[in-house]
Formats: sequence, structure tokens, C-alpha cells
Amino acid sequence: MMAISGIGILLPRLKGILVANSLSFATIYLMASPVASNNQTTAFFFALVVLGATWTTFWAGRQSGSRDDHFELIARAGRWLLPSMYFFGIYHKINTDFLDPAVSCAVVLYEALFNGSWLSNWNFGQYGAIHATFVFEGIAMVALFIPRLKVYGMLIGIPFHLIIGFTGYAYYKDFSTIVLVLYSLFIPRAAYAAAFAAIARYSGNGNLALRLGRWALVGFVCAYVITGAMRDAHGLMPTHEIMVPFFAIYGICFYLFAVICTPRHGSLAPKRAAGWLMVVPLIYFLNGWSPYLGLKTESSISMYSNLHTEGGQTNHLIHGVIPATWSYQNDLVTPVSSNSPAFDAAYIGTGLALVRYEFDRLLATQPGPSVTVATTEGIVSSDAGWVNTYLTSNPIAQNFLIFKPVDLNHPKVCSH
Repeated sequence: MMAISGIGILLPRLKGILVANSLSFATIYLMASPVASNNQTTAFFFALVVLGATWTTFWAGRQSGSRDDHFELIARAGRWLLPSMYFFGIYHKINTDFLDPAVSCAVVLYEALFNGSWLSNWNFGQYGAIHATFVFEGIAMVALFIPRLKVYGMLIGIPFHLIIGFTGYAYYKDFSTIVLVLYSLFIPRAAYAAAFAAIARYSGNGNLALRLGRWALVGFVCAYVITGAMRDAHGLMPTHEIMVPFFAIYGICFYLFAVICTPRHGSLAPKRAAGWLMVVPLIYFLNGWSPYLGLKTESSISMYSNLHTEGGQTNHLIHGVIPATWSYQNDLVTPVSSNSPAFDAAYIGTGLALVRYEFDRLLATQPGPSVTVATTEGIVSSDAGWVNTYLTSNPIAQNFLIFKPVDLNHPKVCSH
């Protein structure tokens, strides 16, 4: 996909590059499903929007569709992924443990940002980090859809994602990157025209401005690849730590562009509606409800939210699993011992459990461990006539359902 992106930079008018990249990513995602990654899940749904918009614009009776028409259709549907993400970024965190500075994931991120400084233990700063999460995400979610406030939504929302990416904590830079892509869908064509005019004015002519921009991108990609090669000549991928400076460069550049060039009176008035493509953000929105429907707890935009809905209990202040929905989360097993030190380290401990379906998925996809577990029927072994519910489930469930390890301790400490 990196090679495809490089070709797209050198040949920007080659319309099939974006489609090829989206198709490649969507295919890899489906082959790896179920995927325990919120940023990859969000990127997957965006890839579906791109593919759907391409079909509608170029092959479904609109072969003469322009690049502007194509981008407009992608933007009309794709931009709805961002408020859905923000909605659950707020909703999942309305729980007692996220609001508790002793265990809140907001405080964990705050401490990572000020690591080694007296500010990391500042009580006011810790409470501020918790409440700022709700404020920043809420303002950004609403302001982006109000033309006169859109720029201010970017002014507040983008730095929030830059800061959590700068911490280097977990994979927030990856998540923040896909968020920046979604923010770009709110930027009108006038902003790109203004940026181009400014560069052309300083460089002397438009053609030179285009070449400068293109070769700046080429240089950036080459630096990325070279940095990766210095670590691993075969992988060509920078380490997690080395990637942070690259994120800082393109993140800050995008922020300056968005804030400076976006018109203060920008309009979201569409030339045409997104039509059936709205099905994609709708499914993404429904995916976010999964923990409350008794379905998956991974890849449901609930990352670092302290949310707990398993075992018929919840720390959410509004509701847990909605009655008369699925019951996967109610069937828990507690691993007691195994023949695998790696399994023991990951899943055995005080107050730790697994959703039965997830335990069966681990047994089916990672053959080898023989595990003794505590169930409602007593202590049993996975070797003694154990019925694997994953293997007996349908293909949709096998490629969709994935659950986090269950922490029954109270308060619930921060985890992915």
C-alpha cells in the first residue's frame, strides 16, 4: 500500500490509485478479521466509502464523473464517520471509572504527556484531562456541522488528536492519523485553492508550486522508508517511537493548513446527496453500540474508555447491556492454569476472566494451550470434552466478534 501511495503522489491524476489503496486495505482487513483495532476499523469503513463512491461516480452510469465529483461524494458520506466516532468517544466514557482519576484512561494519557514532570501528579490537571476529553470531543462533533463554527471545531479538535499522538502512548498516532483524514473531508475546495494560490505566489508560478508540493511529499515518503530500512532492511517500517516525529510533521502541517486556509464562512451545502453510501457510516455507528448489545467489546470505538459491560455488570452511568439482546458477554470463564506461560501472563490473574466465546476463539486460532478454567459448572479442562462455541458459530460471527479480556476488579484500571 505504501508503494501504491507513492505512485499516487507522482501521478496525482491517476484516479485508480485511491481505489487500489482502498481495495488493498479493505481486503487485508477482511482477511485478518476479526481485527482488534479501532483505527483500522475506522479506516476500513472509510475505504468502503471510497469504493462505494467510486462505483457510483465512475461505473454506475456516471463514467464521465470528475475527480471533484468523486471527492465530493466521498466527503458527503465519509465525514459522518467522524461525529459517530466522537459520539462513542464520549458515550462509552460516561462511566464511574473513567471519571475516577485514580484509574481513568484520561489520566494515564495525561501522565504520559507530562512524564517526569511535576505536572503529571497535579490533581487539577488530572481532573482537567478527564473533563477536557468530553468538552473537546463534544465541541468538535457539533461545530464541524455548523458552517460558521467549522474552523473553530478544527481549531479545538485537531490539536486534541495531535497531543494524544505526540505522547507516543499506545497507537494513538495511528488513530489520530485516520482522524486527520476524516477532518480533511470537511475542508472545502476553496481552502485548497487558497493554499495553492499562496504557494504559487511565493514560488513565482503555479506549475512550480505543484512540483514543489509533489517533491516535498516524495521526500517525506522516502525519509519514512529510509528510516524504516535503517531499523530493518526487510520490513522498511519505522519503529513505534521513530514514527512519532513523522506524525508531528504531517499533523502540524495539516493543522496549520486547515485553520489558515478554511474560509470562515464555509458551507456544507451539497451538490448531491450521498444516497445509499450513508449505509456505510450507519453500520459504523451501529458497530459502536456493540458493547451494549451484548456483542463485541473490541473494535467498537471503546478504546481506553474504562468501560465494563460484561458478566451482567456495568460501570456505565446510563445502562449496560440492553435486555433481550445477545448474551455473549454473560457467559464468562476464569482461566486458572495452562501449559502456556504466555497465556498465563496475559489472561490469568486476580479478577481476570474471558468471555467464553473469546476463550474458544483463542483455543481455535492459537492451537496448543491446554487450559483449566472456572465456569458456572465448576473447574473444567479444555481437553476434557470441551465444546468450542467459536467453531460452531456462523462465519459472520467468526469474522465480527472479538472481546477484550474481562477485568472484574473495581475500580477497573485503564486498558485498551
